[in-house]
Amino acid sequence: MNPFAGMSPRQLGLLSRLIEKANPPPILYRYRRASEWSIKELTIPEVHIAGVEDMNDPFEYRAPLAIDLHKLRDSMVAYAQEHLGMDRVEAQKEAASVDQNYLMLTQERIEALRSASGLVCCSSNSLSNRMWAYYADAHKGICVGYNTEFSPFCFGLEVTYRDPDGPIDLLDTLKRDPTLLSDLVSCRKGAEWDFEQEFRIPVGPFSKDHTRLLPIQPEAIAEIRLGAKIRPDFKEKIVSIGRGLPHKPRIIQMGCDDQSFSLTETIL
Repeated sequence: MNPFAGMSPRQLGLLSRLIEKANPPPILYRYRRASEWSIKELTIPEVHIAGVEDMNDPFEYRAPLAIDLHKLRDSMVAYAQEHLGMDRVEAQKEAASVDQNYLMLTQERIEALRSASGLVCCSSNSLSNRMWAYYADAHKGICVGYNTEFSPFCFGLEVTYRDPDGPIDLLDTLKRDPTLLSDLVSCRKGAEWDFEQEFRIPVGPFSKDHTRLLPIQPEAIAEIRLGAKIRPDFKEKIVSIGRGLPHKPRIIQMGCDDQSFSLTETIL
């Protein structure tokens, strides 16, 4: 099945430009809790696509977007004349019907698109004490490293950490380069999150019945890191799964250096 079937030349061009923005390092890491879900992701294998509404940052996929009503009407007139063969007076009459209610409807559609979107979150850093604490069950979980030669990790986009410095002119951005919305909205977070060193793969929008599970090739699993406080029974399960994978990933036990307050690595 061709995933690009039905896409217009313009859509294919935009997708191509987004793919060109991908710049992941050789390995991307996903911190996982000590849970059956984490075991399932390794055994099937697959990755869970997080819904935007499930994220711990309430500003995910949000930005101060501005839509200039007069500029929108002018662009509608130009489009109607060029592509629909309408004369200027007729086009202006149609465009005049666009009011604040139309803008509110547009905002509602943007919000619906946001709610239906998802992302695979990764990090370039496997040695972050805070990441282990926040996302790997206070060091009791694992951190899986994925080879970015494989899909979907090859499409990882680096997150920019910058607080808003003013509204984004939506019409100007769409006219200049629609893929800039990836930089300004979907791959942008507040400055205080920069410790995550995140790369993300935007996915969606989804229908309500989508499983939000993305199958991957087993060979994509390059490393499995065991948390410094991992329970012996969970460690035993993870090591057994890792050693049973066809392309044997590195299995690394994390530890603590009390002299420097840094994490250590021991290959098992």
